[in-house]
Amino acid sequence: MNFGQVVLDVIEKLNQSNISYMLTGALAVNYYGEPRTTHDIDLVLEITENDASTLVEFFEKDFFIDNESIQIALHERSMFNIIHKEIGLKVDFWILGNDEFTCKEFGQRVKVKAIGTEMWLPKAEDVIIRKLDWYKNSDIDKHYLDALGIYRIQKENLDIKYITNWVTKKSTLKIWQKIQEAL
Repeated sequence: MNFGQVVLDVIEKLNQSNISYMLTGALAVNYYGEPRTTHDIDLVLEITENDASTLVEFFEKDFFIDNESIQIALHERSMFNIIHKEIGLKVDFWILGNDEFTCKEFGQRVKVKAIGTEMWLPKAEDVIIRKLDWYKNSDIDKHYLDALGIYRIQKENLDIKYITNWVTKKSTLKIWQKIQEAL
């Protein structure tokens, strides 16, 4: 079992479970922008307490998964993770937030075909907006470079007005302008 096989396994399990999800993080960046390495899988889930047992059922054979951590994440609207038993790969599941941008982002996610299966991803614009927000809050360069790489590759396909609207609301307009000026 390798990284790609675990990604595929996680996506297929989620597709079979009918739990609404969105693949995010470096894997979404790799789809739209310049690939980079990553050591985990990040997903956003729209779940309720009733879905916790479904998650455990689908993942417990191959992953360490804890119902209590799911319940805590639901209560705190935070995240929980599962660990692949064979290779130790961590999967971070973020509980869908209820702020305006997150709801918009999740509501307009797109179904794509990659690595031989269909999966849900945020729109490229939303990955850029999210990455600029992460950069502003963490000052970690990979987030800036992720947004720059997506912009570089997707520039002709992006809704610039949409991005500008959201980065203005999120106080990341100056960072967005720097990215635009860099190309």
